[in-house]
Amino acid sequence: MRRLLGVLFCCCLFLLLSVTQLMGCGDKVLALGRAVRLRYASNHSASILLYLRPGSSTAAAMSSDVSLQSALKKSSQVLRIVNDSSQLDEALNRGKFDLLVADAADAAAIEQQLQAMAAHTVVVPVTSQLNKVEASAMAKHFHVVLKTPSKMDTYFMALDEAMEMKAKRDEVKVVAKK
Repeated sequence: MRRLLGVLFCCCLFLLLSVTQLMGCGDKVLALGRAVRLRYASNHSASILLYLRPGSSTAAAMSSDVSLQSALKKSSQVLRIVNDSSQLDEALNRGKFDLLVADAADAAAIEQQLQAMAAHTVVVPVTSQLNKVEASAMAKHFHVVLKTPSKMDTYFMALDEAMEMKAKRDEVKVVAKK
């Protein structure tokens, strides 16, 4: 009896380890041992304002980066693109945006403008080329910095982090009002 169980166990183990393909639903062939690659999906849906200042090298990189454009479209309810400062002023006065994605060179001035307006919008600077010292200083100030070109999942994670930062800011302001 022990010998029969041992042989049966060895046969089952052999079959289990030697079979690499199983039939799935329908006529699909699913292979065992292959990793399923999941795509990152954004947790937050935001209204995003994208400021592309003409003549900026980062603006050119942002408009040509397909991954960034796709990530912005997929993670936003509203995506508005403005190309000059007058359109930016008009968009900020008319609409309420959760995130403002802009060139790193313009980010500080835009943040000061938003603070003067008492807006709750989070500025997310985009950079194409920074050294480590500049990048760490920018990350300390803005907390979230997009580097282009990058992968779409990286953009999703950064935009989610910016939305979480905005939610925390909103909570603090609500508590402060009470």
